[in-house]
Amino acid sequence: MEFHPFHEKVARTNLGVVANETHQCFGHFSGWIQADDGERVSVDALAGWAEEAHNRW
Repeated sequence: MEFHPFHEKVARTNLGVVANETHQCFGHFSGWIQADDGERVSVDALAGWAEEAHNRW
């Protein structure tokens, strides 16, 4: 799978003791996935997102 982002949303809060930072990238996935029975399924321009978050409580 390859991910081709077209938009990134960033949110940050830092209150000293409590903080967070989140990056959400929205885009399209292309490539193939493999089903449980071994069949490969082609994926082209499937919309989705990936994110990374760091939280301190």
